[in-house]
Amino acid sequence: MSNSEQVMPRMRLNVAILSVCQACMFTANATLIASAALIGVMLAPHPLMGTVPVAMLFLFGMGFAMPASLLMKRVGRRIGFMFGLLFGIAGAIVAGFAIISHSFWMFAAGIALIGVANAFGAFYRFAAADVSTESYRSRAISYVLAGSVVAAFIGPNLTNLTKNAFSDALFAGSYVALAAVYLLSLTLVSFLRVPVTDADAQKAKGRPLREIAAQPVFVLAVVSATVGYGVMNLLMTSTPLAMEVRGIGFGHTAQVIQWHIFAMFAPSFFTGHLVRKFGDTKIIFAGLVALAASVVIVYIIGDSFLGFCFSLVSLGIGWNFTFLGGTTLLTKTYRSSEKAIVQGFNDLCVFSTVTLTALMSGVLHHLWGWFALSSGALVPIVIVAIFLLWVQKKGQHPLPESQG
Repeated sequence: MSNSEQVMPRMRLNVAILSVCQACMFTANATLIASAALIGVMLAPHPLMGTVPVAMLFLFGMGFAMPASLLMKRVGRRIGFMFGLLFGIAGAIVAGFAIISHSFWMFAAGIALIGVANAFGAFYRFAAADVSTESYRSRAISYVLAGSVVAAFIGPNLTNLTKNAFSDALFAGSYVALAAVYLLSLTLVSFLRVPVTDADAQKAKGRPLREIAAQPVFVLAVVSATVGYGVMNLLMTSTPLAMEVRGIGFGHTAQVIQWHIFAMFAPSFFTGHLVRKFGDTKIIFAGLVALAASVVIVYIIGDSFLGFCFSLVSLGIGWNFTFLGGTTLLTKTYRSSEKAIVQGFNDLCVFSTVTLTALMSGVLHHLWGWFALSSGALVPIVIVAIFLLWVQKKGQHPLPESQG
């Protein structure tokens, strides 16, 4: 048996494990998307503070992105992921108890712990690149993100089925169920085997971050993922609030979130192939078009159940293309010795923007309303599109050598 024939089954098993763990993480995130803002409004001392718990999710995801990356450089991906999942289990239990106790700040603290878990889990896609050959890399990243397709159906339905498990504590049962989801992920990730970075790569310092960041292609990769995630999160987080204001029941809200998450990850089954065929920048541009279309749809169909549904499906597709395209492009801009610092910086940028949009979405929706909020999202989309066209015109290219 050749060496490649021995490597492929292990590589595919690793990718499968990462895909299921990604699915577990986004099952939890789907529960948060569907319920956290509503719970926040119920528990908060003022309606303007309703999305603070959601913001805590991304704030702690942002704050721990770089430490998580650097820790995994020392202890490895598997131990790092297991460590992060312990925070997820603790956070789900704390959040459930907070709802029973009617404590807003305890609920926010529980969501913050889940944010720490997400900081580690965000590196599942990079771990897929670590365990894959260069020719399989874009597909591996794509397949890991595709694992979240099941979260589109499990997450919102799990929330709906368990929200009344505790009397006088709406949604408490949903968060207790999340502890079991994280426990499943913890069990599976213990079987993960990621190649250890060689000693020379560990010792090598690599280029300074400012030199790496001077590459226009690096900037494009980071801003594509950042703006794609930020715009998606701004509109997604405010959607349950907008639907509640319009008297649309939680059952319909859960369906909208379900199809949104499905649209976020279902394209991942073929996005990797599209990236290989058409290139990163064309896929990113297609994603920007889909993000812009999600705003236009609101004006065409209106703020009905179908309007929200079609809008968030387009929003999900736009996120997939910009985020996966940006992630794949990023892996071409650094050397092996620079991996931890670059990936950590990228996720720091992404989660800081996502934190801001989560925090501001409730405030902007309260002050401006859904239509004005969604229209404002067009500005960063257009800016990134113009920058992408400039990079293509200049003919900028990533590092020519293999990144390892």
